[in-house]
Amino acid sequence: MLGRVSLFLVLPLALAGCASIEGVYLPDCEAYAGSEIRLEAGRFHWSKFTDQVKLDEDGNHIDPFPGFPREGAYAVDHKTVTLTSASGEAPEILHLRKQGGAVYLLTNAEHAAVVGGADIPRCALKRQVPATKK
Repeated sequence: MLGRVSLFLVLPLALAGCASIEGVYLPDCEAYAGSEIRLEAGRFHWSKFTDQVKLDEDGNHIDPFPGFPREGAYAVDHKTVTLTSASGEAPEILHLRKQGGAVYLLTNAEHAAVVGGADIPRCALKRQVPATKK
């Protein structure tokens, strides 16, 4: 009986921990190129964007981001987020950082710099706050 009660208490807390990082992450600056990562219900969608258009010799558009968008599952272990793509690319490791009420997803290099005392980079991916309905 105690095991069942514990499961009912622990499961909502575990799910709440995941839900607290869910949302849309975009660069925290005006960006003309970058990533958008959506985390929802244990799944991710990662797309890239740019305002630059490249053409080949025949005038055909060149895909600036082959292999994107990517989709798959994500898992959280403490403050590390692992994105595992359904199409078989190597897993991507990102790091959660909460600061000033905001939640950021940092790359390994960004995370190492912040741990070393640097500020969060100006264009780091930041969870967007949904607009409130009027």
